[in-house]
Amino acid sequence: MKRKNLFFVSALILFGLANVNSAMAQPQSDDATVNIKFRPVQSIVVNPAQKSVDLLYATKDNYANGVTAERPDHLEVFSTGGFTVTANTGGDFTRAAGGTIDAGDVTVIAALGTSTTIGSFTDVALSTTPQTLITANEGGTALMYNVTYDNTAGGGNVYINNYIHPDSPESVYTATVTYTIATN
Repeated sequence: MKRKNLFFVSALILFGLANVNSAMAQPQSDDATVNIKFRPVQSIVVNPAQKSVDLLYATKDNYANGVTAERPDHLEVFSTGGFTVTANTGGDFTRAAGGTIDAGDVTVIAALGTSTTIGSFTDVALSTTPQTLITANEGGTALMYNVTYDNTAGGGNVYINNYIHPDSPESVYTATVTYTIATN
């Protein structure tokens, strides 16, 4: 009888192990959906060494012809796709002690900068309304753009009386130009 019991118990153990092994041996699986998502990322930076731009009237020729200030690699753009850059000002050029110069007297002109081949350009007479300066159908990293501030509208001696003495050694009229990047 002991042999029968031993045989029966052994058979039960083997049957149990076989069922456990067959349950463990079956592979299990599940799925995960992986998405690659792209969101627009854009930035624009004015060259920190060129944050202040002077249009200096210091000679007779300056008053007669107007002045320009060229700034190489003035703007740096990062964009994950096509973009536009606009330029505008908050208002006319003003002097702390009073007086104004029309913002539209200054034209902003953009051009390709160092190692940049992307973009088309429109000259912008400064205004409080944002005007499109740069347009690109594709994006890029470290896109550099030269900018010229042109005040030749000030030629013909139209600013001959804008120096106000004894204001200081020079009369300074100031406006802030804002550059904005947006998805194209």
